[in-house]
Amino acid sequence: MHPAALLAGGGLVWAVKNMADNKKRNPQGLPVPPGPKGLPILGNMLQLPQSEQWKIYQEWTKQYGDMVYLDVMGQPILILGSLERTEDMMEKHATMYSDRPSLPAGQFIDLTYSFAMRNYGQEWRHDRRVFHQYLNHNAVVQYHPIMEQEAFNLLRRLSESPADFRDHVRFTLGSVIMRVAYGFDDTETNRRLVTDAEKLVQSFTEAIVPGRYLVNSFPSLGKIPDWFPGAGFKQRLRDLNELNKQMLSGPFEAAKDNAQEGNTSAYPSMAADLVDKLQDEKPPSWIGSEFVAKNVCNIAYLTGADTTVSSSWALVFALATHPRVQKKAQEEIDLVIGNDRLPQLSDRENLPYVAAVVKEVSRWHSVVPLGLSRASAEDSVYNGYFIPKGTYIMMNTWAFMHDPEVFEKPMEFMPERYVKDGKLNTGVRDPESAAFGYGRRICPGRHLSNDAIFILAASMLAAFDITPPKDESGNPIEMVFNPSSDVVSTPLPYQCEFTPRSSKHAALFQ
Repeated sequence: MHPAALLAGGGLVWAVKNMADNKKRNPQGLPVPPGPKGLPILGNMLQLPQSEQWKIYQEWTKQYGDMVYLDVMGQPILILGSLERTEDMMEKHATMYSDRPSLPAGQFIDLTYSFAMRNYGQEWRHDRRVFHQYLNHNAVVQYHPIMEQEAFNLLRRLSESPADFRDHVRFTLGSVIMRVAYGFDDTETNRRLVTDAEKLVQSFTEAIVPGRYLVNSFPSLGKIPDWFPGAGFKQRLRDLNELNKQMLSGPFEAAKDNAQEGNTSAYPSMAADLVDKLQDEKPPSWIGSEFVAKNVCNIAYLTGADTTVSSSWALVFALATHPRVQKKAQEEIDLVIGNDRLPQLSDRENLPYVAAVVKEVSRWHSVVPLGLSRASAEDSVYNGYFIPKGTYIMMNTWAFMHDPEVFEKPMEFMPERYVKDGKLNTGVRDPESAAFGYGRRICPGRHLSNDAIFILAASMLAAFDITPPKDESGNPIEMVFNPSSDVVSTPLPYQCEFTPRSSKHAALFQ
């Protein structure tokens, strides 16, 4: 038989089978939500944008409504284009739309420990509850001395090598999370852990990017022999899994050894408290097993590091390119704190403009512009539409935070929108309504992230003037903000200058 005829015949069989399956799953014959028309078999695959996807999806929302349906070679995708629609589905219908998409590459990477990747259910609720015990709004206060100490260390590093500010910011935030999770005070230990965790996060992010590994589109490729040409991805994923297991157990075991030897930090940590409770004759039932304890400590870094770093890099860019904003924030710090000490987290209530700067960064630069995808747990009917089981659901967070109907001049960086009568303006849509996820899967580490970014912002503003780089003639070089189009959108490398505001300010971090 001619290959073309064979292909056509196969396509016909596939189409007939697909129609029969759809009729069985959708007996009422309800329509799926509207969306751009695709091609046979391929569906909308060739229409998927490859960069700044959120902007294209925003345009589709204007055309089709706030529920845009795509089909990519049989994989249904639903894009939510309004915050109201997202909150309705993720809160009022949470049990149906709170699963995570299945990852074919997961046959090589054990993700069973991670409640961030686990489907919604009893085990997920239990582990998240343990995590919440240590990182809720009240609990994070005990970690404030760690954050303030690491912010001080950041200022010293910026003074010594300002050109390396991106590395300094990443290491500072990584150290905060590692110390909170495991209680390691040693700088080199934290540096090694942060480096390993960074490698793991980057490798995992690559593994889930559509098209990066064909096995995610064609799961059967996972069964080809290791020696087969093109099967090298299997070993790369296995190596990633080994690093994954190492990061899960290694730091926790080291923290446990430290506790047994009495070599613990002067500051509280999640691991130290968990180890202590697990060694009791009757460990509290809300913890469960040591495996849960390892998972909870490990996930603290893996789910928060990249997003917090991305926000902080966007913060530095915004300050360097908005001198008026920077000056106004510094004037507030000088008025409230003076110049004989550095800011503390307890000062935040009296620094509403600095707090507004941090809020505006979160709105202006959407770190996870399309949210962390959900999946529908079962075939369902929503708002008169049929939503197939396993539909990937993406939330256009970027569009929610750049809606001209909600925000005046949404593309501009304007902290003033969050200040009214000398206080934070609660009448404006808070970026936290979208920046940290939605419904029951909202990020449980958001309070730690918020506090860490605030103290970094206040400390840098108090100590330095942040300005654009200069050319050989001393003229400022224009800075261009280029965020990546990855799941976690990161500002691409740029340069700026850090100059101590005065010798007195410089003495504060010597």
